[in-house]
Amino acid sequence: MLYSDDKYKLFSEELEGSSIGTVWSAMRADNFDRETLSYEEKVAYFLELIQLLMKYGKIKLAKHGKLLEGNIEYQVTLYKAAFPKTEEEWKAKNEDIWFYDEDCPGGIVWIHDNGYEDWT
Repeated sequence: MLYSDDKYKLFSEELEGSSIGTVWSAMRADNFDRETLSYEEKVAYFLELIQLLMKYGKIKLAKHGKLLEGNIEYQVTLYKAAFPKTEEEWKAKNEDIWFYDEDCPGGIVWIHDNGYEDWT
């Protein structure tokens, strides 16, 4: 587990309502009290945060106006399989633009306490 309860809570509160690209951009070394963060570590932190946000009912994933099907593990597996494997591949896919490309399994829908779905 990469996130402590406090770190998860901080990210959850600070990023609420953000696009998936903004969530990705928060995966910086200084946000984890580290000097550096490799691309692979960034991906691991990102995927774990997405999984935790889904587990605690903060988000769902969706594409083309439809929520993704399957359980959390399945959806995270889809993301892991589709995510560019190297930083070079990430850059070749125009970085954050990848989240809006057909290769990306989906974006974030924030689920608010009152049930409102915030499609980002």
